[in-house]
Amino acid sequence: MTAFFMAWMMFCYIPCPVTKWDDSKKQDMLVCFPIIGLMIGAIDLAVYALCGLFKIEFLGSALMSFMPWMLCGFIHLDGFMDCADAVLSCRDQSRRLEILKDSHVGAFAVISVLILGLLSYAAWRQCIFTVPYVIILLMPVISRAVAGICVLGYKPLPSSSYKAIHDEGIKKSKIFILVVEFIAALAVGFIFSGIKGFALLVCAVGSYLTVLDIKRKLGGMSGDISGCAVCTGELMGVIALCFL
Repeated sequence: MTAFFMAWMMFCYIPCPVTKWDDSKKQDMLVCFPIIGLMIGAIDLAVYALCGLFKIEFLGSALMSFMPWMLCGFIHLDGFMDCADAVLSCRDQSRRLEILKDSHVGAFAVISVLILGLLSYAAWRQCIFTVPYVIILLMPVISRAVAGICVLGYKPLPSSSYKAIHDEGIKKSKIFILVVEFIAALAVGFIFSGIKGFALLVCAVGSYLTVLDIKRKLGGMSGDISGCAVCTGELMGVIALCFL
């Protein structure tokens, strides 16, 4: 349970009832990453259901756009903005890494987050009240499962906070558990939502392609990249719903 509460403290803004931390359980913490996604998905679902009950369309679309960011304390959105500044700078790799670590917000980050928010709102406005409940519940699980697999599976950046667990040696059993969580969520999504389950698959592909692209440009994996993958993957999933 310590790993679960560590994941709660790290990846969710809701106050955690247990504040115990154990650095030796960081791999287990990442295994719990999709479970935190399930918690966030459940809250998203409650908000979505209430908006549907009272037919709140415009405000409901806005809430569904920013609730996933707010519930994780904007930590993944911060990673998205850091990656946008670094990658879109079009500098050499060493300079990109410096920009990634820079705490200042650049123009590329601001422009990118505005586009992300606009597209997210527009997509939710297009498909509001037509999305199966199971999709809303499981999309945060899917994006976080992919991000967790990539964090454990790919070489980290030297500056990454996850470098220490790679130095200790990654246990393949942890990656296997994340894969099982991913497959289970995807299967449940298809079983209970039919063709709209493809939105979960699009979310997964979007997250993974984001990781591959940014990892190639920066030379390794990091928490910022995983956060960026969560944001872009979920956006791709919602956009897919507009066509499904």
